[in-house]
Parts: sequence; C-alpha cells; structure tokens
Amino acid sequence: MDAKQSSNQQKGTLNRDWGAFAEDRAAEYLRKQGYTILERNLKFNKIEIDIVAQKNQEIVFVEVKARSGEYQDPVDAVDRKKRAKMTAGADIYLRRLDQLYQYRFDIITLTGNQQDFTLEHYEDAFMPALRSGGLRFG
Repeated sequence: MDAKQSSNQQKGTLNRDWGAFAEDRAAEYLRKQGYTILERNLKFNKIEIDIVAQKNQEIVFVEVKARSGEYQDPVDAVDRKKRAKMTAGADIYLRRLDQLYQYRFDIITLTGNQQDFTLEHYEDAFMPALRSGGLRFG
C-alpha cells in the first residue's frame, strides 16, 4: 500500500469516527430535549436513516451531518437524492406502524471537531416530495 492509499484510509476512518461521534451527540441532544430514540442507523436496502425519534405523537426522521470545516454548510450535504431516500425510508417505516402519526424530517449538524463543536438542530428541515400518479381533482 502506498502513502496516498494509507492517508486516504486514515482520513476515511477519521470521517467515520467523527460521523459516529456526531450521531451519538445528536441522539444525546434529542433525549435531553424530551425525544425518545426509537431507532439508530435504520436501514432498508440502500436507504439509511440516522435517527428515528418520537416526541408526543410525532415521529421525527433525523439526518445527522458533521463537517470539520466551515467551507461547506452541512445542511447543503442533504441533497435532493438524500431527501428522496429518507422519504422512502420514512414511508416504509410509517407503513409498518399500527397507528397513524404526524411526522417530520429534521437535520442536526455538528461543525468543528470532537473537542470543540457546534450543534444545530433544524426542525422540519424539508418537506417530502409528492409522488406523481395520485388521483387528480378538478
């Protein structure tokens, strides 16, 4: 293995560690805010939702994004493709429940490093895209 491959592997490990740290801090934050954590790293095929939480009668699907620099807003990393996957995963999850719930999609960002970071919670960060093919009125 050459030096470049070794450096890339170390960077990948650091990014995973920072990401796992961010997800832990996000779950801890949500608990302190009165949420119950229902799922962590929920997977359906190629879909992953970082955190599924509940507060009162509302299910919250949370994407956690961590960035070590301020060169990119972590919220911008939740692009249309990621939102579509979260929406599909939420649809699968909600259909498996035995009752109806209100739901929303939140983003929690951590910027900085493990010793010094800023956590921001964006409630109701996006609305799911409507699916075509439904009934039309009018």
